[in-house]
Amino acid sequence: MHGEKFRYLIVGVWNTIFGYGVFLLLLALLGDPIRVWSSSSNSVVALVGGHYYLVVQWLGWVVAVPQSTLTMKYLVFKRGGRALPQIGRAFFIYLPAQALSSVILWASVSVLHLVPQAGALVAIFVTTIFSYLGHKYFTFRVPLEVGDVYGLDREKSESAAQERSEAERDAQTL
Repeated sequence: MHGEKFRYLIVGVWNTIFGYGVFLLLLALLGDPIRVWSSSSNSVVALVGGHYYLVVQWLGWVVAVPQSTLTMKYLVFKRGGRALPQIGRAFFIYLPAQALSSVILWASVSVLHLVPQAGALVAIFVTTIFSYLGHKYFTFRVPLEVGDVYGLDREKSESAAQERSEAERDAQTL
């Protein structure tokens, strides 16, 4: 299992670099043409033009999610199955993080007055921390025993889980 975790880490770093690279590329190619829309008399078009970096971020996300999903599928988990439905599910899983990332990018640019390139790095940093905490305390938390109160009986739950794990290992060696 350690091999899978290591591959997950390496592929995760690659996927982050790839996604940021796509953002930078699209920003360079599409940023100015979209930003021109900010002078439009149509308020919706002007709003989009004024927040061109968010448009670019979402376009980059659409490109990055399939790449991320395929690298996870083939290099980390080495699973079969049809790629297209898996990519669709990945969009659903990544959507909350992308929404948070957009809010952070907007705040970084509009409130902190950072350039979009730096704002995207802030968003990556913050969403990485939230993702880690979410996985640690939600996705991969130690299940509570019946009657345990979260937080109060945490040490007991972790100790019991460790004892069960040790007992299972001992039983397998017999």
